[in-house]
Amino acid sequence: QNSQFLRGSASHVSATSLADSNAPGSIRVALHSDNPDKAIWHSSYEEEYTGLTSNSTFEVISEEEYLVLCRRTGLKAIPSMVVFTVKKDSTGRPLRAKSRIVVLGNKDPAQWTKADCYAPVASIPVVRLFTALAVSKKCTLKQGDCKNAFVQSTLPENEITIVRPPVGCPTSAPHTYWRLRKSLYGLRRAPRHWFDLVSSHLTSPEVGLKQCKNDPCVFVGSPIAGKPPLYLTIYVDDFLYFSEDPEVERYFESAFAQKITVDYMGNAEFFLGIKFDWTVSSDSVNCRLSQEAYANTIIDELGLTSANTNTHCSPYRAGFPIDTIPHVDMTAEERAPIITRVRSLLGMLNWLCISTRPDLTTVVSLLAQYQCNPGPGHLDAIKYVGRYLKSSADLGIVYSSNGNKSLEAFVHFPVPVNDVNGCPLPFVCCDANWGPQDASSRTIDPRVAGREVSLLETRSICGHVLFLASGPVLWKCHRELRASRSSCEAEVKATDECTKSVQMFRNLLSEIGGFDLTKSTPILNDNQGAVDWCKTTSTKGMRHVNIRENCVREAIHEFHEIQIFHLPGKHNPSDIFTKEIKDVATFVALRATLLSRSPSLQLLANGSLSRVDGGC
Repeated sequence: QNSQFLRGSASHVSATSLADSNAPGSIRVALHSDNPDKAIWHSSYEEEYTGLTSNSTFEVISEEEYLVLCRRTGLKAIPSMVVFTVKKDSTGRPLRAKSRIVVLGNKDPAQWTKADCYAPVASIPVVRLFTALAVSKKCTLKQGDCKNAFVQSTLPENEITIVRPPVGCPTSAPHTYWRLRKSLYGLRRAPRHWFDLVSSHLTSPEVGLKQCKNDPCVFVGSPIAGKPPLYLTIYVDDFLYFSEDPEVERYFESAFAQKITVDYMGNAEFFLGIKFDWTVSSDSVNCRLSQEAYANTIIDELGLTSANTNTHCSPYRAGFPIDTIPHVDMTAEERAPIITRVRSLLGMLNWLCISTRPDLTTVVSLLAQYQCNPGPGHLDAIKYVGRYLKSSADLGIVYSSNGNKSLEAFVHFPVPVNDVNGCPLPFVCCDANWGPQDASSRTIDPRVAGREVSLLETRSICGHVLFLASGPVLWKCHRELRASRSSCEAEVKATDECTKSVQMFRNLLSEIGGFDLTKSTPILNDNQGAVDWCKTTSTKGMRHVNIRENCVREAIHEFHEIQIFHLPGKHNPSDIFTKEIKDVATFVALRATLLSRSPSLQLLANGSLSRVDGGC
């Protein structure tokens, strides 16, 4: 195979010399004679148009041919447009000028059900899981990008689709139309057609992978008999893959390139807005995931670029819990811009929480509950979060090959857990608060003292975190659907949610292979009553607990999927997901178990914790 084709075959139009880093809104603006960036955007559009024509995506038909088709099928042409984008690198600087011809799918007269259009994508927890798996096997993740993905799938014969070229298209003659032979971006069924195509290629005998039943975006297989397997996960047209044998990776790259035009980019560096920093030595592999550039974008949006920084701070305001922010009577017109602003900022912060910043999960979750009826106080709270983000923009998750290699869950703090052979194992922590956020607070702001507590506030907040390769791969924070009658009941509900996450990953790992699932995954909880309840079958004093929570007991006694252990509350890292921690020192200490400012992961180990024998 041509190595130049396999390694970097896709040509891109550079955006480094753009006079205006903002993308134009239309093709007429982009190609206007007064636009100083006209030549760049013209080259970008030519790249897109040439890619479509070379792929035989459509055939040009005259207006007469179009009218004949209309009379015969009753269909009408769907309009199209050009979307211009400035792709940025991991530091936020312009990298690539991208043009995309898009069909206005909302104008498609055909009626499709959700099942007809649905196409899955890889979840962010699975991306982190793949990173942890690669690191634990002392490998690096490789990244690939399918060129012109959606236009590679052929349309079925019964899907006759006619498209009107974009207004202002310099390469289309007047009064002409495009009859699509292949799918095009914007069509409602384009994602489904593409996923079916790429899945069929990945599972073909030539490529030799198998699609996982528990996650259709994960593919595993041994393309070369007798060699280690290759692991792959795909998000639309971008994918990550790795194998313990470089020969297997090269075989896959060659075989897959025969099926689809693809650009292999070597070690993953920037995927879904996440920056990957690899540290490889002869005896270890570390990977750090961060989103500093995106965090700085949020800081700029909040107008805090010049704000002072304080490394010893938290996103919470002492004595003023989010649930106590007073409601302000406003007209619908006065509240509308606040709603728009709050939802926009929380959406940006939420992407950080989902990807690489578990320390922001609780505060964003609490604020999101008021996004339908926010007030000025909620905007102030978001700005306070922005000040914290300004001081911690460089934080990231670190995975290490010297860390635990099996799944562990905490309803609190990760401790070094080894099996009988000395190999580190994964673990899980879970936790829950009980009652309102300010129930145990000694100092309450006078503005909220003596207020009436809402029913929503009395519902406990649950959280858990799963660790693999010394880093968190999944975390969750949510408020319970109804109030708990005791702290023990709240912790049992939290353990039930944690158990579901453990079972999800165990099911996926059972298909991926290479893990000892005969051993139970240890779950650490800081409530002795909940631990005792989970381990026994007694109902004394807890008859009011919903039968759903008995799934935890079933997972322990019947299926041997989990084990429950107790650990002191001050060492539980999942505590950060259950409450507004006002003590900055405690918050920073718990955060250090999840995030790091440097490639070396610093765990807050405590000698008083006993070792726990567990498995995946």
